[in-house]
Amino acid sequence: MNISNQEQKRVRLKQFLKILSEDPSLVQQDGKTEARTLPELLMATGCRPCNEPVDMAELFSQLLGKLGKQACSADMMEHVMNGGTVDDFMNTAK
Repeated sequence: MNISNQEQKRVRLKQFLKILSEDPSLVQQDGKTEARTLPELLMATGCRPCNEPVDMAELFSQLLGKLGKQACSADMMEHVMNGGTVDDFMNTAK
């Protein structure tokens, strides 16, 4: 049985989201700022979609660029899928 490339991407994304949901570095802790809303993140990147779907991978890559990072969303996904945390990635990404 041959699994399509699209199905492989769906399975990988589902695994990634499950790992993210269990990432201890994403738990809101006392004293940390509140998470930003999607419209705030879109404004930070200058993206203004007009009733269009938002490519979250592209949005995240743009946000990393605004932080001076050369890494992209695919780099973070690979880091997390290999057992790293988002916090570790943000502290070590160049």
